[in-house]
Amino acid sequence: MPRARIQPFTLRGYHGEPTAGTVTIHEFNREQRLRRALAGLGKWWGVALVCVLIPVAHFVLVPSFLVYGTWQFFQRLGTAELATDARGVCPDCGAEQALELAPRWRAPQPVTCRQCHRGLRLTLPS
Repeated sequence: MPRARIQPFTLRGYHGEPTAGTVTIHEFNREQRLRRALAGLGKWWGVALVCVLIPVAHFVLVPSFLVYGTWQFFQRLGTAELATDARGVCPDCGAEQALELAPRWRAPQPVTCRQCHRGLRLTLPS
């Protein structure tokens, strides 16, 4: 079971005072990363195997899913921390919202307000 922690962050926009938010960070040890990577690989290679039965389209689908499964394997293998459930208030328009973050946790990172569509910067509080 991955360890999870709540990480506070600061959102900065073009106008107004910076606002606060939180994100849940799931931490994976080496064994958990390998298990997640193999699950992703198996899932997409399984889809590729099923696509063998689709006439004509299997010429494109099978190689595509095999390559995508391999890509997923290496992505998951290298992901030590995964960001989920990010919530914050836009400093420009004041809308409280769920934020779309990059799957691999990093700070600072750019995010976009879903309400006013302005670019924001997520940083760790100092």
